Amino acid sequence: MAQADIGQPANLEEQALSLVGRDVYEKLVKGYTEKQWGRPCTELPASIIRRLPCRFIFDNNYFNDRWQGIPMGGYTAMVQRMLGDVEVRLSTEYRDLVAAEPDIADRVIYCGPIEEF
Repeated sequence: MAQADIGQPANLEEQALSLVGRDVYEKLVKGYTEKQWGRPCTELPASIIRRLPCRFIFDNNYFNDRWQGIPMGGYTAMVQRMLGDVEVRLSTEYRDLVAAEPDIADRVIYCGPIEEF
């Protein structure tokens, strides 16, 4: 990774090049950022890219915290323990469910798009 030698980055592109180099910038930053912001990286302030942590080690944690970690057994096991005996139905159309089983429960938690409720 060859970082660009840019003294005072004037925009997001220059800041990214100085932090991660052209290869990483072109492959990971440029396209996504321009799509997200709807403007070229050269028109965006350098401060935007400074918000993201750049690490040059194999630590994949987003931030350093003594208590940060993955739950024992992973997130699936954690959520299963949290839900206990609650029935969970995935890939289920809400309208089809309530039409077929109108008395399915006293309370249903709908988690889909509001316009389909």
